[in-house]
Amino acid sequence: MDFGGRLGGSRRGAGGNVDEFGRDRRDRGHGRKPYDRPHGRGRGRGGGMGMGGAAAGAGGRSAPGHVDEAKDISSRLASLIIKVGDANSPALQNNLDALSVVLEKDFAKHETTVLQTFRQCVLELPWKVTVYATLAGLLNAKNKGTGGKVVGLMHAVLARALAQGSWTEAKVVLRFFAVLAATRAVSADALAGLVDQLLQPLGDGTCAGSAAAHGMAFLAMSTLLWAGRVLSAAAPDALARQVAVVQRYVEQRQATHGSGEAAAATSLATVLHDAPPQAPTVLAHLLRVLGAVADDAWRVDALCAPYEHFDAVFAQAAAHELPLLKDAGVEAAAAEWPAVRGEFLRLPAGMGVAEDEAKLTAVRRYVIMDVVGDTLEQLSGNRKDCARYLLQVQGLCSEGVCVALAAQQQQQADGASEDAAEGTLVFEQLLGETLFSQLLQLPGAPRRTMYYAALAVELRKMEPQVMADVFARLADRLVQRAGAMDVEGIERLADWLAVYVSNFGFAWDWAMWADAGEQAQAEAQAEAEAEEGKPRRVFVRETLLKLLRLSYLDRLRATVPAPLHVLLPERAPGHSFKFPVASIDERTREVSVAMGRCLKNRGTAEQALGILEENYSQWTDLDPAQRQALAREMLVQHVLLLGSKTLSHMLSAIEKFAPAIGRFAEDAAGKLAVAREAAAFWARHPQFLVLTVDKLVDYRVIDAATVVDLVFGPEHVGRWSAFHLWEMLRNVVAKLRLRGEHVQARIAQASSAAAASMADADGNEAGAVEALEASRALLAGELADVVVAAVRHFVRLLSSHAGAGDEADRAWLMGRFREFVRTHRSLVVANAARLEELVFNEAASDDTRQVFAGVRGLVL
Repeated sequence: MDFGGRLGGSRRGAGGNVDEFGRDRRDRGHGRKPYDRPHGRGRGRGGGMGMGGAAAGAGGRSAPGHVDEAKDISSRLASLIIKVGDANSPALQNNLDALSVVLEKDFAKHETTVLQTFRQCVLELPWKVTVYATLAGLLNAKNKGTGGKVVGLMHAVLARALAQGSWTEAKVVLRFFAVLAATRAVSADALAGLVDQLLQPLGDGTCAGSAAAHGMAFLAMSTLLWAGRVLSAAAPDALARQVAVVQRYVEQRQATHGSGEAAAATSLATVLHDAPPQAPTVLAHLLRVLGAVADDAWRVDALCAPYEHFDAVFAQAAAHELPLLKDAGVEAAAAEWPAVRGEFLRLPAGMGVAEDEAKLTAVRRYVIMDVVGDTLEQLSGNRKDCARYLLQVQGLCSEGVCVALAAQQQQQADGASEDAAEGTLVFEQLLGETLFSQLLQLPGAPRRTMYYAALAVELRKMEPQVMADVFARLADRLVQRAGAMDVEGIERLADWLAVYVSNFGFAWDWAMWADAGEQAQAEAQAEAEAEEGKPRRVFVRETLLKLLRLSYLDRLRATVPAPLHVLLPERAPGHSFKFPVASIDERTREVSVAMGRCLKNRGTAEQALGILEENYSQWTDLDPAQRQALAREMLVQHVLLLGSKTLSHMLSAIEKFAPAIGRFAEDAAGKLAVAREAAAFWARHPQFLVLTVDKLVDYRVIDAATVVDLVFGPEHVGRWSAFHLWEMLRNVVAKLRLRGEHVQARIAQASSAAAASMADADGNEAGAVEALEASRALLAGELADVVVAAVRHFVRLLSSHAGAGDEADRAWLMGRFREFVRTHRSLVVANAARLEELVFNEAASDDTRQVFAGVRGLVL
C-alpha cells in the first residue's frame, strides 16, 4: 500500500494542464492584465462562465474533466480514510461521524476505492483498529448493505490469510472483528463461532501440542483479549468455555515445559539463558494478560475506544453473521503453521514485563507492544512509512496510559525517570523494546536484521535525540547480558549495531565498553586466552570488524577510545600473498614472475597451466604429488592476487581461471586444498574470504561439502568465536536451499506447461519435468549430506577434549551448534534416523544429545 501518494492527495502534475515545472495551473488567475483574461462569448470579468462557457462545458472536450474529477474524489476519499484517527483528539468523534456520512453518500460510485482503502488501512495500520471498527460500525448503522460488504470483504481477507499462512495478517483481522462486535455490526454469536473454529485443533486432540494447536491457541487468545467484553455480556457461556479450553491447553504445555524434549526445546528457543526457570512462554504470558483483563471486567483501555460514543447509534444497527471458514483453510493453517516463538523474551530491567508490575500496566504494555509489533511486520516493505506511522501510535493511546519521552523530558529536567507517573508507560521505550524483541526472537526473527537496523535509522532521523537515547540505553543493557545471551542473538545485535552507527558517523558512546578492550590482569597465558572468549569482548570485537567493512581502519581508530584499539587489526585488511619476490628462492621466483606476467597480460587459463607444467616438470627432486601441490598453490595465489583489488576483479579472475583451478580440484582433497589456499590468502581479510569462498562454490570449483570441511578444520580450534567462519557455513547451506527452491519453481512452471500441452506427441514438456525432478532430488540429497556432515563435525569436536581451545571456546562452538540445528531443524528431524546411527552414538557427549532431543521436541 502506497500511503505516501495517498496522504498527499493526488500527485502533483498528474493531469495534462500543468506549467513548465509540472505544477497544476490555477483555474483563475490573480492580478491578470486585461489582455491576459480568457476570451470567449459569455465570459465576464473574473472569468465567469456564461452561455458560451456552458455550451463549451457540454461539449466533448469536457469528458477528461469528468474523469479527472472522479479520480480526484476517489483520491480524496482514500486520503480521508487513511488520515482519520491519527490522534485521539476531541474532534475524533465528529470526524468519524462526518466521514461515515461522506463515505455512505459516495459509496455507490466509489465502492472499489473505499473497500480497497479500508482493507489496506485495517491491515497496515493495526493500531487504529478501534477507529476503523467504529467507522465500519457507523457505515453499517447508516446502510446495512454497505456494512455487509465491509464485513464480507474482511472475512474473505481472513480466510485467505489463514490459507496462505499470513499469521500476523490473520491476527490483525481477528482483532478487527473482535472490536467490530462492540458496534453490533457483527453478532456476538458469530464472533464466538469464529473463535470456536480456531480452537477446534485444540479440542479434537488431532494435533495437540503441534504447531497448529500452538498457533491457533495464540490467535484465539489474541481475539478473546479484545472480544471478551462483548462476549461476557452477550455469550458468557461461550466465553467461559473458550477460556477454559485455552487455559487447559496452556497448563498442559506448561506441565511438560520443564521435562524431557520439551525442556530441551525450550532451551533452544531461549534468548537469555539466565532468565528465571519459570520464565513464561508466549502462550503462558498471554494467558496471564487474559486473566488480568478478565479480572477488570474485560476492559482494554490502552487504545482509545471511539465506538463507546456511538452506543445509541449502534443499538439500532443490524448485525451480520460471519460465514464459517472452509475446513480447507483451517486445515491448511494447521498443516503449515510455522514455528511460534516459545519464550516470552525477558529483557533486562526496564525491558519487558516485571514480576511485580501491576496487572493493568502489564495489560497496557502488552497491547501497545502487540500493535507496534504488528505494524513492524505489516509495513516491513517500506521502512520510511513504517517509522513515520510507528511514531503516530502514541497519539491514539488513551489519556494517561502512555507518555512520549520528549514531553516527559521537558517536564523533568533531570530526565532520570522513565515513567512520568506510576503506571504510566513511556512509548519510545516500548517501541525500542518491541524492535529488539523481534530482532532477537528465536527460533527465527520475523524479518532480516538489516530491516530492523534500517528502521532504527529512520526512527532516529525523525526523533534524533529521543530515539538515539532509547537505542543506546537498550543496546547497552543487552550487551551487559551478553554472557547469558544466545550466540545467534549476539551476532544479530552486532550486525544491527554496526549498520545503525555507520549511518551516524560511527558516533556512539564507545567509552562505556572500553573495559572490553583491556587486557586480562592475570599474566598466565591460559587466563589471557580465556579473556579472548568472553562474550562481551567478542561482541565488541566483532562489531568493530563489521564496522571495518563499512569504513576503514584509520577512521575507526580515530573514533573509538584507545583501550578498544587492541580489538582492531594491527594493519588494514588485505591479502597475504605467499610469493613476494624479495623473500622466495630463485626457482620459485622464476615460476612466480612468469605466472604473474601471464595473468597480468591477460593470459588464458591454458597458458597459465602451460607455465606451471613447463616449470614444475623440471623440479625432479620432488615427487609428482608435491609438484602438483606447489603448482596448485602458485596458481590459486596468483589468481586471487589478480582479483584482490575489488570484488568485481575477484569475480572476473575466478570466472576466467576456474577451469584451470578445477584441474587441481578434481577430488575432495584437491577441493579442500584450494579452499585452504583461499583462506590463507585472505587470512587478514574475513570479508573477502567469505566472498571468495562463495564465488568458488558458484563456479563449481569447490562444493558445499568442501566449505563444511574448511570451517571445521583443525586450524580454527581456539577461534570458534569468529563470526566469519559461521557466515561461510550459513551462506553455503542457504545457497543449496535457494537452488532447491528455484528448481521447485521451475518444476511447477514446467508441469503447468506440460498439462497445457498434453496433446503434444513429442513429450518434450514431460521430459523437461522429469529432468527437473532428477535435479531436485540431487540437490535435496546434497543438502541433506551437508547438514549431516556439519552436525557430525559439531558433535565430533564437542565430544573431544581437543575440539576447543578452552571452556569459553567450547561454549562458542556449542552455541553455534544450537544455532545450526535450530535453523535447519526440519532437515535435522527429517534425517534423525541417519544422525542417530552415524553421529549420536555412545561417543557423543551428553550436552550434544540434549540439543538433538531439543530440536526434535521443538515446535515445527
